[in-house]
Order: sequence, then C-alpha cells, then structure tokens
Amino acid sequence: MRKIVAGAALLAAITMPQLSFAKIWRLNNNAGVTADFTNINAAVTNASVVSGDTIHLEASATDYGSATLTKRLVIIGLGYFHDPANTSYPGNTGLQASTMPGMVSSLTFGTGSNGSKCIGVQFNGSAGFNANPSPLNITLEKCFIGTGVFFPSTAVSAVTIRKCFFNNARIEANTANTLSDFVCENNIFYSTFAYLSLPGLTGSNNIFRNNSFSGVGAASTISNCYVANNIFGTSPNIAFTNCTIKNNLFQANQTLPPTATNNQINVNMTNVYVGGTTGSIDSRFALKSGSPAIAAGLTVGAVTTPDCGAFGATDPYKLSGIPNIPSIYALTVPISIPAGSNTMNVTFSTRSNN
Repeated sequence: MRKIVAGAALLAAITMPQLSFAKIWRLNNNAGVTADFTNINAAVTNASVVSGDTIHLEASATDYGSATLTKRLVIIGLGYFHDPANTSYPGNTGLQASTMPGMVSSLTFGTGSNGSKCIGVQFNGSAGFNANPSPLNITLEKCFIGTGVFFPSTAVSAVTIRKCFFNNARIEANTANTLSDFVCENNIFYSTFAYLSLPGLTGSNNIFRNNSFSGVGAASTISNCYVANNIFGTSPNIAFTNCTIKNNLFQANQTLPPTATNNQINVNMTNVYVGGTTGSIDSRFALKSGSPAIAAGLTVGAVTTPDCGAFGATDPYKLSGIPNIPSIYALTVPISIPAGSNTMNVTFSTRSNN
C-alpha cells in the first residue's frame, strides 16, 4: 500500500504543471504510512495549506471525515468501484492497483472556497454549498455521491456537477435556495431516491444535459432549465416549470409542454441500457445495441446527433470516476529482498487517464 500511494502522489506531482506553483498535500490514515495529514478537517484548516493547493486522498478503507472549505482547493481522490470482489458494488477491473477509494464523509463549501474543485472523491455523505459571494465557480467531477448535493437558503450561482455517480442520492435546491448558472452533465442517477428537487433554479443559464437515470421511484422537479439528451428512467413524471425540453427519453408517460421537441415517452428501459447483474453498476448504464437512445441527442459542440445519456456528447462519463491524472493500475513487488542483495525489482504499469 505504501508503494502504491507514494507512486500515485509522485505521478500527480509530476504531471500537474498547472499547479506547479502550489503544493500537493498527502492524506493517508493507514497504519504505518507517513503522510501530511490523516483527516480532511486537519488538512483544510491547517495554516500551511493555502488557496491553490491540492489535497490528494490516498486509498483507505476508512473515510477521512468531514470538513468545511474556506480556501480555494483542489481535492483529488482515486475514483470508486475498484474492487471486483465487492458483491454490492462490483468494481471495474484494471483501472487502479488499489481496490480502495479515497473517501470523505461530507464536505461543505464555505465562504472563501470559490474556485474549488473535487475530482474522483467518494462522498459517503453529502456535498453542501454555504459560500458567498457568488459566482462560486465550484466543480464536482467524477465523484461518488452517497446522500446528495444540497444548496443553502441563499442565492448561489456557478456550480458544475459533471460525470458523477449519484447512489440513491439527490440534488436539492428548493424555492428558498435560489440557484443560477447551474450545469449538470453526464451524471448517473441510480436507484429509488436518486432524484432532483430543483424548483429553486432561476435565470436562463441552467443546463441539465446527457444524464442517465435508472430505477428511480421518487418524483423530480426542475424549473428554469435547458433539459436535453437525458434518459429519465423514472417511474413518476418529471415536474417541469419554464424549461426547454429537447431530445430526452422518458420511461413514464411524461406530460410535456407544446414547446418540447423530439422527446420519446413510454420508453421500455430494458431496451435502453445494457443492464444485467454482472459488471460494475456504472458499466450497466452503457447503451445496448439498438437502443433508442443511440444518436437520438441534440448536437453538443462538435458532436452531431450524440447518444443520449451519460456516455454521450463531448465529454462522456468515465467508468469508476478515474481522475485525469496518471494512475498505477498494476503493481508487482517481491515479498522479500533476495539473500545477498540490497535491491529488488519492482514492476508497475501506469496510464495517463486523459
């Protein structure tokens, strides 16, 4: 384990020139491993950790706790779904040498955290936003969300959620929680309570595009939003208010306004996703051959007629939320140093994950 996390931290340090002026801090709570910090709160509150720094969550079976960010920080985990032997959440093989993620219980983005970014972090609980002034320019990317993403009872703007996995978790911004310039793209929403409560969306620059839902039984509400290229595998109707609705698939017999275009309703979801009971849960959201979602989307950037859902458009969902930094996906270390030798041969394989 020590060799794996040290190698990952070294590779991150070497290959992030855009952060070369800042410092990368290691977070590790495994016995026998020396790191900068052992919990997330100690890291973000330490005076030596300043705006622009990066905190690297190393592999551990124990989460790193909760914290409120008051600085502009980049927090990088290892993604999720790494352990093929996990029967509840099977992993994708060959993406990380470690089968454990880098986890936190919850994070709150407080005043001063504007410009922060989380990549590949497993949130066992929630992400909350209690920062001002706006725009926040905060991004959650390739994260696992265990409970939800929640917005405060104040005006908030410029939050982006991309390529995340919502595991029975929701996004909530109610009428007292005005949210604008909100972007939610290429995410997966899985299981009964993976829903949206977004009546608090305001303004004309909100985008909800290329997201995939499956097995959702709770009703969602979306207001003042551009809604396109999504697959709504939800049994209840979505409650839309003042939305532009184009090129979506609906499992339900969805009621749509006259302005909605090129949407499919009463879609049999068994014809949409690969599904099944084997492989990682996120891999089951890939489109099966002949899926009605294939090439059914509205043009995004340079991609014309993209697939609907999380794996479509210009920047698709990545399995296991692997961050776009090099990772070690295979490691071979001898059990001991041969007699009479003071060296050993260590073999490891890396990939860039661009």
